[in-house]
This record gives sequence, structure tokens and C-alpha cells, in this order.
Amino acid sequence: MAELQEQVTTISRCRLLTPQVLASLACSLLLLDLSVSFSFTTVVIGQLKNSTGPLALDDGKASWIGSIAYICQPLGAVSSGVLTDLMGRKRVMLLINLPFLLGWVLMATASSFAMLCIALVLLGITAGLIEAPLSTYIGEVCQPSIRGVMSCMSSVMYQLGSLLVLLTGTLTDWRTTAVICTSIPVVTAVCLLLVPEAPIWLISKGRIKDAEKALCWLRGWEHGSAVLQELSEMVSYHDSRGISSMVRCTQQYGAQADHRNPEFARVQGTAEPSAFVNPSFVDDNNEPVTDTIVRVDSDTRSGLIQRAKEMGRPTTRRPLLLLVPFMFFTAWSGYVAVKPFMIQVFTEFQMPVSADWATVIQQVGGLMGAVVLAAGIRRIGKRPLSLVGSLVTGLCTLLLGVYALVELEAAKKEDRALWLPWAPLLLFAIMSFFYSSFGMVPWVLLSELFPFRTRGFCTGVCSASHYVFVFAASKTFLLLEGGLQLYGTFWLYCAVNVTCFIVMYFQLPETEGRTLQDIERHFSKANTCSTDC
Repeated sequence: MAELQEQVTTISRCRLLTPQVLASLACSLLLLDLSVSFSFTTVVIGQLKNSTGPLALDDGKASWIGSIAYICQPLGAVSSGVLTDLMGRKRVMLLINLPFLLGWVLMATASSFAMLCIALVLLGITAGLIEAPLSTYIGEVCQPSIRGVMSCMSSVMYQLGSLLVLLTGTLTDWRTTAVICTSIPVVTAVCLLLVPEAPIWLISKGRIKDAEKALCWLRGWEHGSAVLQELSEMVSYHDSRGISSMVRCTQQYGAQADHRNPEFARVQGTAEPSAFVNPSFVDDNNEPVTDTIVRVDSDTRSGLIQRAKEMGRPTTRRPLLLLVPFMFFTAWSGYVAVKPFMIQVFTEFQMPVSADWATVIQQVGGLMGAVVLAAGIRRIGKRPLSLVGSLVTGLCTLLLGVYALVELEAAKKEDRALWLPWAPLLLFAIMSFFYSSFGMVPWVLLSELFPFRTRGFCTGVCSASHYVFVFAASKTFLLLEGGLQLYGTFWLYCAVNVTCFIVMYFQLPETEGRTLQDIERHFSKANTCSTDC
């Protein structure tokens, strides 16, 4: 919980923040794997749909290629939270790279439709494992001043991965693209080996010395004495939450860790928090010990019962009821549903450039939007980004529907060239730009809204719900286009975006610049209609 107190040290700010940035970027490389896994379907469908040979795809097969990875993702996402809490954030992120590598090997050597599906299933399940450790790790190792920015860097990595795979697929065939993608999990694993585990997780397991070493690395490669105050506050935070552990500190904590933190006094509802140091403990032989032992009250109830109670508390329930609908709105905003079939849609809109290059051009807009999100989130805030993004995305889908109905239909009837042929590509680029901002906000919020004890599990639940929604949106796109026509489908997505704007206007609080304690207190209030934490 880096936000408990900004570290006060004599080192430069650059040195203080550099290791946090490096650690966040290392784990964000997983987003390259995730994004190329999902964007790769655009390349495959574009090159194999209506082709000849054993891998030729019709509409039915194309809809499965474009969506099957999404429906498999919840299998990984649900277990992701549990594995993250049990095994640690870093270890789970390291292990994820093995099935990713296997999935890309299967994809590159696929000789049948069934083998393509198996590879996508494996990639989808593995992608689901990413969300919980990635979101929680960034939220737990970064200080508040850069936490939002580094969370948004995940969006930059995601958009960059999509751009790279679409560009590679345009310049080469889909098998060569898959072979190139096998290098990503290898590079990611090497980078993750160089960063430490999240200190807050190490404390939850009673590994105080390891937590101290990790915190020293993350706070500018400092010595232990420089991080004692923040370390002791982390343990006090666990004490205030009643998380079970027994930890042993060295003698040096006795002299420096007995501090008072009024923030915890407010959290616990007391005038002052209890002292961190308690020397009145004995060892297993009933002999007094000279070093300091920090105890956190043991929970005698079973883990499952305690987890169920935690899930029912307002601090967990209310963020869950906010983020799951938010995930639905972003999945059905139009951009994600269309993306696997983008080459086909661009062909229908009769783009002035080839459909392959049109996908690359619009993806540049997405990357630019992600960069703006990372650079401007501290000044702009997540709430304005969400509201403006949903509104502009809704406007783009509305205009795309109008263009499809008015111009495409008129050009067909009159047998003439299209007016403003660049308009659809421009609208897609704008939609990609704004979707990369508001569509990524719920993923950033995953690392902020939930309490520590349910953060991993709830992150997995929200991730799973998102990909169930994306599966439904992607799987039904061709059906909707056949029933509602292209214009009607885009107008449906417009209605979803308008609904998103209305709901988020009244329910989404601004969390930028707030500590996790402020956010938790906001959701513990009886009335959470206020949009200010």
C-alpha cells in the first residue's frame, strides 16, 4: 500500500520513482501478450475469411475465431484472484508466460480450424490470469503520485501490442506474425525476474524481511532504515484490517518503528493507533525475546466464510456493483465488438485505402489516446475521461450508422462513388482514440476501489465479467449486422454509450489523487451517490 505515506527520503525524486516505473513497465509487458492475442484474430479472420484451403473461414467459423478467446478468459480470471493471493503477484505473472508461449507455438503450426480454436482457447485462458496480479501489483508498488499514470501505461502497452500485431499482419502472413509473437513471453519473463514481489503481499504472509528488501528496491534502492516508517505503516494497516499473520522484525525496528500515524487512527476509529512495537512476547520455550515481534490478530473463522462476509460488506459490494456494469458498457460500446471483423467492416465502408492498412491507421489513434490518458490522467481525472470518452464514442457510432444508412445505401442505388470516403476511417480513428481512454478506466479502477483482502478475487470477477460481455458482443456482431443492418448495429452501440454516460455521471466517483483509505471510506458510507471521494 504505497499510498499510506509518501516516502520521505534524501534521495532525488528521479531515483525514488525510477524503480517503481521499471517494475510497472516490466509487468505491463504482459499486456503486449494479451493485446496481441486478441488483436491477432483480426489478422486471421481478414486473411482466411472466404479464402480457400482447409483453414478457410465462413461467417460461422469467423464468429468463433473472433470470440472464443473471450469466453475462455473468465476461466483464467476467476482463478487468477485466488492464485494471486496464494502464490503472490510476481510468481503468477512469471508462470503466465509459459502457456502464452505454448499458445503461440500452437497458433503458428495450426493445420486445421480445430487447432486454431485450441490455440485461442489456451491464449484466452492465459489472458484471464493476467488481470488480477497485474492490476494489484501496480496499485501496491507505486506511490500515489504515479500510481494512476503507471496504471494507464498498461493501456499504452495494450494499444501498442494491438498496433504491432496489426502492422505485422499487414506486412506478413498470419503464421509469420504468430512466430514473431512467440518472442513476447520470453522477453516478459526475463524482465519480471528482475523486479521484486509486492511488499504488502509479503507482509500478509509474515515475510517482513523480504518485504523490507522489496520496499528498499522500490524506493530508490535505499537501505532498510530509509523505509522503516512506510514498512511499519503497512503492517499497521494489516493490523487495522485484522489480516492474519505473525511476523518477526529485527532489533532495528524497536528503535525506529514506534511511530504514530493519525491516518490509521481515523481508519480504526481511535484517538491514536496502537504502537507498532510490542516487546512483551516470549519464544516457543517461554523465554523472553529481545527482538520485536509484530502480531496481527488471528482469524479463527474459515477462509471461505470470511471471504463471503468480506464480499457482502459495502466496501467490496458497492465497487463491484459499479465496475461490473462499467465493464458491460465498455464491452458493448461498439469498438471491441467490431474489432475482430474490422477488415470486413472497412471493406463494406469502401475505404479509400486497403482494409488492412485502415486497421493500422485507426489503431494509431488508439495508441495516441492511450498516451494522452497516461499523460493527462492526473490533471484531467478518471471521471471526466470516462464521461467524455463514452459521449464521443457514442457520437462516433451514431455518425457511422448515419453514414452507412444514408451514404452507402444511396451510393449503391445511384451506382456512384462515395462522398467523403475518408469519413468512416476518421470516425473509427476518433472512436479508437477515445475508447482507449474511457475503455481503460475500469481497469485502472480495479487497483483502487477494492480493499486489500478482496482485491485479488474481485479483480478476477470483474475481469471475467468483462470478457463474458465481450464474447457476447463479438459473437453476435455478424448476427446483429444481418438482422439490424450495419447502421442499426452501430445505433445499438450508440444507445449503450449514452446509457453508460448517464450511469457513470451519477455513480462514478473521482479517485485520482485519493488514497485507498479515502476511497474505502467513500464506499463505506450509507449514501454513495456523491461523486467525490
